[in-house]
Amino acid sequence: MCCHVRSASVSRRRRIKVRQAPTLPPLAMLDLSKPGERQAHEFLLRTTNPKDQMWTLLDVRRHGDVLLCVVRWVHPETKSKPYAMAEVSLTEAAVRWREVSTLEDAQARLADRLSH
Repeated sequence: MCCHVRSASVSRRRRIKVRQAPTLPPLAMLDLSKPGERQAHEFLLRTTNPKDQMWTLLDVRRHGDVLLCVVRWVHPETKSKPYAMAEVSLTEAAVRWREVSTLEDAQARLADRLSH
C-alpha cells in the first residue's frame, strides 16, 4: 500500500508572466542554399561572436545583392569614428565600409544607399 504525505509548508511562489517579444518583419531575408548568401551569413556570425567580436550590429537591410549594415566597432582604430556603414556582398567574398563618427551619420548613409 502506498502512502502519500503532503508537505506541511505550502509554496506561495508567484507565477512570473513571460511576455512574448513582438513579432517584427525580417529586415533581411537570405537564401542559405546559395553559397554567397550563406557565406555572408557566416561572416556576420563571426564578426558578432562574443568570443572574438569585431562589430556590434545595430541595423541590417538587404539591398539587391548586398547587406547594408550599421555597425559599431568593438575596438575602433580611431576613437573619433566608432561607427560604420558596411556593405557585405551576397555574391562574392567582399566587404566595404565607411567609418563615421556618429550613429546618426551611419544611419543617414544607410538611408541614402537604400534610396538609390
